[in-house]
Amino acid sequence: MNKLLCKALVAGALLVHAASSYSDEPAEDAKRVFTKVQTSVVTVHSLDEKGDSDGHGSGVVIGAGLIATNCHVVRAASSLRVTGTSGEFNAKWIRQDAQRDLCVLYVEGLAMPAAKLRPSASLLIGEPVYAVGNPLGFGVAVSAGLISVIDTKSKPPVVITSAPLSPGSSGGGLFDRDGQLVGVTTAVLGTGQNINLVLSSDGLDRIATEGDKPRSQPPQPAPERQWERDATALQNSSDWTRLEALAKDWQSAKPTAADALTYLGLAQHRLNQKDEAATTLQRALALDDHQAFAWLIYGRVLKDLGRPLEANRALDRAEALQPNYSGPAAERAEWLRQEGRLDEARTQIKESLRRQPGQSDAWRILGLIEDNRGDKTEALRAFQISLRLGEANAELSQRVTQLLADSGKADEASRVNAQANQGKQESARSHVSIGLAELQRDRLGPAEDAMRKAIALAPEWPEAWDALGIVLSRSNRTTDAVKAYDRALELAADNPQMLTNRASAHLGLKRFDAALSDTKRAIAIDPKFASAWRLYGMVQMETRNFHEATTAFDKIDQLGQLTPDDLVSLGESQTETGNVELALKTLARAESMNPNLARMCLSTAKALGRKGDVEKALTYIERALKIEPTSHVAWSSKGYGLMKLGRLPEAVQALETAVSLDPNHSNSWINLGEAQLRSLNLGRAIQALEKAVVLAPQAIDARLFLGQAYFGTRQTAKSREQAERVLEKQPSFAPGLRLLVMSYLMEGNPSAARAPYLRLKEVAPAIAHNLRDQAISKGVVAAGQLPD
Repeated sequence: MNKLLCKALVAGALLVHAASSYSDEPAEDAKRVFTKVQTSVVTVHSLDEKGDSDGHGSGVVIGAGLIATNCHVVRAASSLRVTGTSGEFNAKWIRQDAQRDLCVLYVEGLAMPAAKLRPSASLLIGEPVYAVGNPLGFGVAVSAGLISVIDTKSKPPVVITSAPLSPGSSGGGLFDRDGQLVGVTTAVLGTGQNINLVLSSDGLDRIATEGDKPRSQPPQPAPERQWERDATALQNSSDWTRLEALAKDWQSAKPTAADALTYLGLAQHRLNQKDEAATTLQRALALDDHQAFAWLIYGRVLKDLGRPLEANRALDRAEALQPNYSGPAAERAEWLRQEGRLDEARTQIKESLRRQPGQSDAWRILGLIEDNRGDKTEALRAFQISLRLGEANAELSQRVTQLLADSGKADEASRVNAQANQGKQESARSHVSIGLAELQRDRLGPAEDAMRKAIALAPEWPEAWDALGIVLSRSNRTTDAVKAYDRALELAADNPQMLTNRASAHLGLKRFDAALSDTKRAIAIDPKFASAWRLYGMVQMETRNFHEATTAFDKIDQLGQLTPDDLVSLGESQTETGNVELALKTLARAESMNPNLARMCLSTAKALGRKGDVEKALTYIERALKIEPTSHVAWSSKGYGLMKLGRLPEAVQALETAVSLDPNHSNSWINLGEAQLRSLNLGRAIQALEKAVVLAPQAIDARLFLGQAYFGTRQTAKSREQAERVLEKQPSFAPGLRLLVMSYLMEGNPSAARAPYLRLKEVAPAIAHNLRDQAISKGVVAAGQLPD
């Protein structure tokens, strides 16, 4: 800028203060001018080679399809677009006056009016002017000021104005009160006051025809490819196929680059091309045997090829070349972990972390070692550090999720799962892990919520539906559980575990045929699947097919997977099939495995009772009660045993405890009714037995005892009703026939008693003879009319 212009700037600055003396009239003028000229002002966008915006400025329409702007707005652009009131258009830079920083663009089809140009000779210092452009990129705006200086020494003249300008105003227009274009705004001068440079409009229209054409930029040479940077990025993302392709291109471009061959060997190894990897790495080391990284990868390949001594020598070489290199110690740690040498592995990985604490993969390996050692707290800590350092590993995220869930931190587990960069399937697996951990803590609501989130993420993943079924089963929503298992098996029809899970739900609903069908399918798919055999045996026990149940549990024994509970089930089945001695041996095996199993004690007591050793049976029942003091079954069994020993008051007391612990257990009520009957407490016997037949209408013993209690209270009609219900089930059941005959005789009706009496004589002559003799001896006259 010439000296005259600099002096003019200083002098002109004094005129700026005149702007503050204006009243509201300038504001109204600015509004009016803006309304008039805004259709002639555009925003010019500078685009890079990708078509993305990398800057913007302003422009003024000066003719049909012609736009004037500053050259510095468009000079670096790969392409241009302009935005105005009539839309957005592609623009082409056609002419320039580089010395004045003025350029002209052409826009085909631009339908915007051209601004009228005002020559600089007619301008006056102090005259109001208005800058219209796109400052800061917020849209076309107006600012008002004065003409401060007109530098007539410059050809064409340069105008200095106090109209405020901002970045993005370059190339915009400066207009007078009548909306005529005074010039093109170009620069902000000074910092404390608005002193801004405008290129006058003189000759602006001629640039479009007489200006210089833009000089084409010579093509820039392509930058050198950052081979190692790109290879490292692909290694970190585990994109081995692309790494192999890049390494081959690298090696082709630079045949003597040992690094190219090293990365190629790494990719080949991870793509399971181990022999090729070994050859490639040998070539790399032949070019440069001082690469510690190449020796590390070569050692890894040699280990996988079954050459452990050479592999360790390769790691030794890597450490010798670079003593603080953390990779060899981490590699040794992983090898030792895989061999189960966990203490040695731990020492190695800590050495690796001492050398370089920020290695995410080393922390991951430490986590695996601690996990294998059973220290879940330290494993979780190491895994979390690994994730914070940027380890991108879906399995690691899933394990952290599971460890957090197992430790009761389900909310934190959910956050880790949400933040993990996983696919939907991996995230669904994590939700299932969270759900199963919640299930172990009996938090059924959160467990179900987690399973349903897994299904929402991966609705075609059968394991998610199966896991939901497990939760619903535990929630006693067994019908819904079956539906979940149905969906799982639609997606995985031949999964024996899912079939067994559904069979268990069917068993809970007493759908024995469906349960058997599922267990048989599971066994056919996998004959060695112990869980299916176990459930098959349980179904057979429920249906009292004890021979088949024995076969099932024997099969589990052959598979070597018999648990103490299985042994108890086998012993119970053997007891029910009459093999009491064998059952006691089986139950003794269960006792040796778990002497504190209450069920084992009760089953042993039952077998001893069948053998007639009630006293010893009671010792096992007492053991069961020490293990489970609130077991209604144990109390019922104790009461039954005491009753058999004739200790009726103690029996009644035990059985009353049983029914108070579980009022819905029919056997306890039957045993209590029998004990009260034997104690001649007939009213209480009737109360207990009436409760029993409500709970178990098909229980023959309950109805027989109830009939006897009714008979004892001379309620013969009720007694006969119970006897008839017994005989509906077992027409030749001698005690039922005897009770029926006695009810008729008590009513003095020998003719009605005759038919059941003759039937009793047929099936049990001795009982019939004793009944007649006893009735006659007690004065039942009608009994004398029965045939002898």
